[in-house]
Amino acid sequence: MEFTGNSGIAKLDAQGRVPVPVTLRRILQQSEDNTLFVSIDIYKDCLELYPRSTWEAIKAQYRERLDLLEEDDRDFYESLVAAVDRLEMDTVGRIQLTKRAMKHANITTEARFVGIDDKIKIWNPENYEEFEQTNRENFKANAKKLFSKKTA
Repeated sequence: MEFTGNSGIAKLDAQGRVPVPVTLRRILQQSEDNTLFVSIDIYKDCLELYPRSTWEAIKAQYRERLDLLEEDDRDFYESLVAAVDRLEMDTVGRIQLTKRAMKHANITTEARFVGIDDKIKIWNPENYEEFEQTNRENFKANAKKLFSKKTA
């Protein structure tokens, strides 16, 4: 599955349920599995939403790279897995975010969904605007550095 682009803002209802935008929901529904996994982003104040198949692949990659008999590796893996919430998308395409996840991302009444490759990022809309503005300048500098021709 591949998710791309800014899919807009959705309002949370009184129970904390938020509808997944239709463009993303259609992609998720292709798998015929309504089980999703949400984790906190360790670098930004947002959430990462994964379909089951993607989350299972991520866990497998970590298990392959880590020596789970080593305490530090095991602690890292357990922290990673424990920070993930299993969600079910209901019949109308809503997910129930946990209070812990909402607190991390500062999501209260609205959520912005942004597709990034094999995951969906969920942001507080104001935080995303700040990130986008800051990132714009970083993007220009990084693009120039990565794509400028080097002369010998």
